[in-house]
Amino acid sequence: MSARIVVAHVITKLELGGAQINTLHTVEHLDPSRFDACLLSGPGGALKSRLAARDRYFEVPALGREIRPGRDFQALLQLLRLFRRLRPQIVHTHSSKAGILGRIAARLARVPVVIHTVHGFSFSPFQPFFRRRLYRFAERACRPLTDHFIFVSRSDMDQARRMKLTAPPRPEAAADDFSLIRSGFPLEKFLVRGDAAAARARYGLPPGCFVCGTIAPFKPQKGLLRLVDAADRVIAGNPKVFFLIAGDGEQRPQLEAELRRRGIAANFRLPGFIRDVENAMDAFDIGLSTALWEGLPQSLVQLRLKKKAIVASDIPGNREIVRNGENGVLVPWNDTERFAAAILELAGNAGLRRRLGDFSAEDFSEWSADVLVSRQEELYQRLVIRSWTRS
Repeated sequence: MSARIVVAHVITKLELGGAQINTLHTVEHLDPSRFDACLLSGPGGALKSRLAARDRYFEVPALGREIRPGRDFQALLQLLRLFRRLRPQIVHTHSSKAGILGRIAARLARVPVVIHTVHGFSFSPFQPFFRRRLYRFAERACRPLTDHFIFVSRSDMDQARRMKLTAPPRPEAAADDFSLIRSGFPLEKFLVRGDAAAARARYGLPPGCFVCGTIAPFKPQKGLLRLVDAADRVIAGNPKVFFLIAGDGEQRPQLEAELRRRGIAANFRLPGFIRDVENAMDAFDIGLSTALWEGLPQSLVQLRLKKKAIVASDIPGNREIVRNGENGVLVPWNDTERFAAAILELAGNAGLRRRLGDFSAEDFSEWSADVLVSRQEELYQRLVIRSWTRS
């Protein structure tokens, strides 16, 4: 056995997103004198090329997001073989599919410690009934396989406790089965105010326009078609308002077709995934989120650091960052008319934007990438020591 603690992180796909970015950061920044970290994921993803230590990355060819029983069974066997080869003391899973298959494989491989981070639950009221029930059943089934749950948001942690999705209390550690560790990122680069004119020129935004920006993958969870509906109303009231959506994904064709149908494509910029989002945000006058459900959206914290006022859907994950009337505006997720009215009000009131954008009284230290890593290091050591006492 290695003198260092071997930690295997498992995630479904290395696409550009908060869960993927902080998982990569953890793997790359765990103390190498104490931990030997590796990363397992399904094929593809924009972040795959970012891995610094390529020899610590292991692809799981059959691991994918869609439910496909045959492929999922193959992925389970591939994970099991990798765990038996790597012999980790800890398996730390992220995301829905990797969380389910990774925990099952870890127990079959007799891994001493199994941790799962909830970056937002896989089930939501907006999904088809069968899919929602299947994911809830899978989460409940995996509960006994999990030594510790990490939550990035209080709302998800409270929901898990209500639904009894956290690990069953153990007599020796009744209060030590879950913890709150925020989805950290390097804060410093979002504290720098860049050249707004240069950022706007980069994306072809005309001088004198008002820019609403959002950072989101193009998938149903993010409610981007509702954003288009609200934008249609906004542009009718003020044609100088433009929208920049940094992201990409499965809904791009549908989104582009809807923009053309409504005749508002000229007021949108869809540059795809942007790696330096801190510079893109300098082009924004305000930030937006039309998400239908969230875990804990990093992009809203980043917008707060950039001193941008925010208009966001009134859902649990967003409420942990945006306080209505204090640092932004919360709108019912299904009310595109009120969403449009909030944007138009901010576009016409610079004083209100400045007031909502100020964050001098807010403490963002718990979202620091260094805090994320240090808290996980402490947790890893504690759980490994606990596993020794149980064996």
